[in-house]
Amino acid sequence: MPVPSFAANGLLPAVASSSAVDRERSPYIISTSELVQTFGTTLRRKQLLRNLLAYRGLMYANGYVSGIQFLDGSFVEDVERHSGREPGDIDVYSLLDTPKRYVQDPALWHPDGFKFWAEEIQNQPLNKSRFELDTYALLVQELPLVHLLKDVMYWYSLFSHQKVTFAWKGFVAILLDQQQDVDALALLGGS
Repeated sequence: MPVPSFAANGLLPAVASSSAVDRERSPYIISTSELVQTFGTTLRRKQLLRNLLAYRGLMYANGYVSGIQFLDGSFVEDVERHSGREPGDIDVYSLLDTPKRYVQDPALWHPDGFKFWAEEIQNQPLNKSRFELDTYALLVQELPLVHLLKDVMYWYSLFSHQKVTFAWKGFVAILLDQQQDVDALALLGGS
C-alpha cells in the first residue's frame, strides 16, 4: 500500500481509511524506492536518505541482511509546511536478524560480532554525528518473546505520536534489501 498523503496537520494519518478497524494502517511498509519517491522532496531530505542508505550499507557489509527498520520523526512529517524548517534527522528503529556467521558459529560473536554491534550499529551518538540518524536497534534472536514484544510496543507507542503535541500519527517501515537500496540510490542520483 502506498504511503497516504499528509493530513491537514502535516502528519501521516495513523489509519489509511475511515474505518477504525481497517488493517491498512501505520506503520506503512514500503520499499526504499517508494521511500525516496515519497520523502525525497528536497536536497536536505535526499541527503538524509543517502545517509540512511549508507548506514544500511554498513549493516550489509557486516552480514546484517535481514530485518526491518521503522522510520519516524520530522522526516516523515510535512515539517517544512507545519513548522517552517527542514527535518534534522531520521529516527530509525531496527529489528535485525543475527548474521548467519554468528548463528552458525556463536563463538565468533565475542569479541568481533558484539564489538561491531555495540560500536557501530547501536552507537546512537556516532550514528547521529556521521549519518544524522537517531538509531536504535535490537537483534530479534537475542530477546525472549515477551521482552521483544514489550520493546516493539514501546517503540510503536513512541513513534505513533508526535513528540511535541502528542498527536496520533503514522510512520513508515522498510525491509532490509540490498537490491532495493541500489535502486533507491539510483533514484537519488548518487553512488
